Amino acid sequence: MLLSPAEKQRRYRERLKAADEASPDAIERELIAKAERCDQMSDQERIALAEKLADLAKDFLWRAHRLSRLAMKLRTGES
Repeated sequence: MLLSPAEKQRRYRERLKAADEASPDAIERELIAKAERCDQMSDQERIALAEKLADLAKDFLWRAHRLSRLAMKLRTGES
């Protein structure tokens, strides 16, 4: 079945939106927004959110280390 140009555009926008929502920055914004409402959460919810934030911080740190190593290889001309 062939798609109309409008349908193709709609699907393309849906894919872009899904990709943006899955980006680390979008996830970070969502978690920060939740953290700002921590006074409305139970203890279990706050602990779960704290664990998610710690995991995200760890992932960002690992990512920064990988990028730093790549930058050093580029500066030194290593293969």
